[in-house]
Amino acid sequence: MILITGNAGFIGKYLTTTLLKAGFEVQGIDIRPRQDSERGFIQIDGSILDKDIVKQSMTGIDCIIHLAAEHKDFGITETDYFRVNEQGTKVLLEEASDANIKKFIFYSSVAVYGAQSNTKEETPPASNNPYGASKLAAERLITAWAKEDSTRTAIIIRPTVVFGPNSKANIFRLIRQVCDGKFIMVGNGKNIKSIAYVENLVDATLYLMERCSPGTNIYNYADEPHLQTKDLVNLIGMIAERKPSRFYIPLNLAIAGGIGFDLLGKITGIDFSVTSARMKKFTMPTHHRAERIRLLGFIPKYSIEEGLKRNIDWYLKKKKTLSEYTHSSD
Repeated sequence: MILITGNAGFIGKYLTTTLLKAGFEVQGIDIRPRQDSERGFIQIDGSILDKDIVKQSMTGIDCIIHLAAEHKDFGITETDYFRVNEQGTKVLLEEASDANIKKFIFYSSVAVYGAQSNTKEETPPASNNPYGASKLAAERLITAWAKEDSTRTAIIIRPTVVFGPNSKANIFRLIRQVCDGKFIMVGNGKNIKSIAYVENLVDATLYLMERCSPGTNIYNYADEPHLQTKDLVNLIGMIAERKPSRFYIPLNLAIAGGIGFDLLGKITGIDFSVTSARMKKFTMPTHHRAERIRLLGFIPKYSIEEGLKRNIDWYLKKKKTLSEYTHSSD
């Protein structure tokens, strides 16, 4: 049986469904009650910081896939990141050892590379924010756990930004802005943005789960080709049959405007989509190569274009449904 932490989240739901379809028994642990239920699946409601809950979740488990994490970029303190991402991982590893579980798969992040671009698995980590640093701290715990027993297998997956239907994160915001005709480019758009379609990432996880040897195995995950932001925006526009505006805002001006929303967010507690950090992040190159998994023979099922089409179709359908619901309630 496989235990998934954070199973009620975006990636966790896809992973749970895929594993069940592949014939695995699956159990989950999440602080959020899962709204839907699937045959053969059990969720334990609780936190990975609760040792009693974690111990309970380990019964009959052969492999742990650890997704649960603190990862928002608003309203999270450095202490919160390390408490959940590092200490939560420590609790899981301790209980996994007691339960004699030999396989541990961890969803880390390319954030461990910090501001470095054009990275590959051999690139030394240089995290430059609390999220990336807390993920790297968790990686070190997992590496140490694997070294304690030569029969243990640790798989660390570092995905780039993940997108797909039901996600409401960065790529969703970009899709929404382009589809709604509200997108304005910040900077020249020549920075590369590596992205990963969720179903490809899940397939890659199963592929690695079946092939990795004992020890610590580290893999980046990103789909190809690696697109510049302007090309990604144009591709979204082409698929959605929307023509993005050619108007752009210089980065310095965008950051200045974002600072105003930063202050307003602190006062009101509202997570505005426009912040100085998000303006900087949008224009930064986030180019991360995933060479090892391709050398291992993995071939993604979906192209970036197909993944974006599925995401866009989901958004347009969701938007229409919400619009109809609102209209009928008036």
